[in-house]
Amino acid sequence: MSNPYLNDDSSYYYGYGYNQAGYGYGGGYDTGSHRSLKDYLLIFRERIWYFIPTFFIILAAAIIYTFNATPIYRASATVEILRDDPRVLGTMDIEANEIRSAEDFNTQVMIMQSLQIVNSVDRRLQGEDRQRFLAPYEDGSDSGRAPNVAGILYRNRTIEPARLSLIVAVRYEHPDKNMAAMVANLFAEEFINYNLNQTIDVSNKAVEDLRMRADVQRKKVEELELRLSQYREDNDAVSIDAGENIAIQEIQRLNDLAVTMKSEKDFAETRVQQIEQFRAADRPLWEIPAIGNNLRVSSLLSTVSQNRIDIAALSQRYRDKHPSMIQAREALSESLTELEAALKSAEEEVRSDYLQSVRNYEQAEMRLAAKEQDMFELGKLRVEYNAILSELEVEKAFYQAIVSRMSQELAQVELQNAQARMVDRANPPGGPYKPLVLMNLALGGILGVGSGLGLVFLIAFLDDRIKTAYDIESVVGLPLIGIIPRVKKLDASEKAKAVAENVDRHVTEAFRTIHSTLKLGEESKNAKVVLTTSTVPGEGKSFVSTNVAFTYAAHGEKTLLVDGDLRLPNVQKSLQIEVDGGVVNFFEDEGHYSDYILKDLYPGFDVLAAGGKAKNPTQVLNSPKFAEMINELRKSYDKIVIDSPPLAAVSDALNFLPMVDGVLYVIKFNTVKRKTAKVNVKRMWESSTPVFGAILNNIGSNISSYYYSHYYDRSYQDYYSKMDAQTRPARGREGAPPPQAQAPYASQDAGRGRG
Repeated sequence: MSNPYLNDDSSYYYGYGYNQAGYGYGGGYDTGSHRSLKDYLLIFRERIWYFIPTFFIILAAAIIYTFNATPIYRASATVEILRDDPRVLGTMDIEANEIRSAEDFNTQVMIMQSLQIVNSVDRRLQGEDRQRFLAPYEDGSDSGRAPNVAGILYRNRTIEPARLSLIVAVRYEHPDKNMAAMVANLFAEEFINYNLNQTIDVSNKAVEDLRMRADVQRKKVEELELRLSQYREDNDAVSIDAGENIAIQEIQRLNDLAVTMKSEKDFAETRVQQIEQFRAADRPLWEIPAIGNNLRVSSLLSTVSQNRIDIAALSQRYRDKHPSMIQAREALSESLTELEAALKSAEEEVRSDYLQSVRNYEQAEMRLAAKEQDMFELGKLRVEYNAILSELEVEKAFYQAIVSRMSQELAQVELQNAQARMVDRANPPGGPYKPLVLMNLALGGILGVGSGLGLVFLIAFLDDRIKTAYDIESVVGLPLIGIIPRVKKLDASEKAKAVAENVDRHVTEAFRTIHSTLKLGEESKNAKVVLTTSTVPGEGKSFVSTNVAFTYAAHGEKTLLVDGDLRLPNVQKSLQIEVDGGVVNFFEDEGHYSDYILKDLYPGFDVLAAGGKAKNPTQVLNSPKFAEMINELRKSYDKIVIDSPPLAAVSDALNFLPMVDGVLYVIKFNTVKRKTAKVNVKRMWESSTPVFGAILNNIGSNISSYYYSHYYDRSYQDYYSKMDAQTRPARGREGAPPPQAQAPYASQDAGRGRG
């Protein structure tokens, strides 16, 4: 069910409005609200102590790594890849090395990056040079195992082609700057040598390869000629066409026979189906032409008819027991018996004809399939014969082409130079390449910030508790109409009378703000019976109920506080009053409800306690007697505040909804999960009873500055402190103020008693 306080044009409801710009007292409830930048800043501010250690740990790790890392030097040599083709043979047999496109150039770059070049450089490093190369890596090697030179070379070399050119930079990194320059030059030299060796190898192998391919092709042609000759001999391949013609004629004849057999089978099947239909319809089988035309059946039918005619004629002259009548009936019975046997015989004959036609049809189909298979075999022979013949022609042509090309290549073989050359040799660098101090520190700072923010918002995402106006208004769906600060160093009794005794200026002003906000609403200002409830126990529901009632009374409205929690009543205990009974006693027929009202506990403030725990609270709340009591109390009081049990624990609060004018929903800061509160608020909306809004309780002043700076501005702190010092009365040993300090209420003892 949707929020009943939102209209079609996304208008707002009174309370603490939340909008795109943040929170505002007296603002509206924006249905399209989203988290603003301020919300995320508040989330960050609340959990900043997760961010700071994470940031400094990662930054410290980056600093330690940077200043303890071994300096690395990088030397660079440049190689030019030539565009000319060092073609040895002017044929397609030798792979073309001419640089004609970006793909050709990238191929040369990939060769330079290959393990082939790495292994060549590894073989070049020998003796003292190899020891100098491995010296920086020996301390970090596994015990008893020599470092992998090829792996070190592969990891520390870099091949970087220059854009829009045929120049490639070969760079190598090493803790020894002289070794870095030497290895970079070795990579460039080995690449040039690799190209030169490839050209020479291809030149030497090209002609030999063609000669070997020609020999293989010649043998293949000879094998195909022998195979074709043998195939003709084994399969009489010369007469394949005549055999196909004969097979086609035989297939046509068998196909006609199969069609005829199929017609006979269908006709016989139709007669069998007629028999089944007549039997199902309980009709005589002699009406079927195939059976009725049977000579014996037709003869017996005539006999039966004649017997019946005789019986009809005799019945005109004799009675049923006359010998002539008896004889005539016996003759009819014998005729019917013979007719039944004749019908059965005719039926079996029809069924036998059907089975024979099925067998004839199946045999015709089998003969046709066999002949078609013979035809397929002939086709296979023809296909294989033609395939061998075609393959032979192709292989002959290929053999002739190879021989021709081999003759051409023998005259065109020539050696070419390498396809690359050294442009600049690598020199020892002037300074280290790594570590980059500023970059490492910057990356450490960025990673620290990112990790810290990620941890902060991950924790915020996992935290499902209500603590902001966004949670209440946009997630739970209620307007925020009040914020109650946390009251420290006070017991439950002092908190219950916080407004009456003005024990904390912040709390008093908070409840006055709630009272003013309720007076702004069209429904809440006219409401006489107000229900307070919460999601779970311990959210301060009774504290809010009592002080809201005190606030109404302080503004001149005759107010009654009703303890509607018949399972765990708390009002009597928190106010420290002594009563002889309450709601439970009234429903046990122990007097009138007015007998249990404690009147003028404070001026204009009465209390109707629970009177104990009810055995069946639901039965009490759903009784007409309770609804009648509420209606009677409406006539006597301006405001009635009912303290009810929490919704998530029991459903008692839902039983009050038809009898009240509105609901105040109490939420304890950073305690209740958003999903739980949302589900319970939805249960109240389904009753169509107005929910005036939510009251956020027990929020610390330091936390409130995060989320509700518009309400708890630190600039007002001195004002509250001075006012508290002027207005707060001195306390006796029991914690209660002296009677003369209880303004605007009269003495606690004055007027106390049951009316």
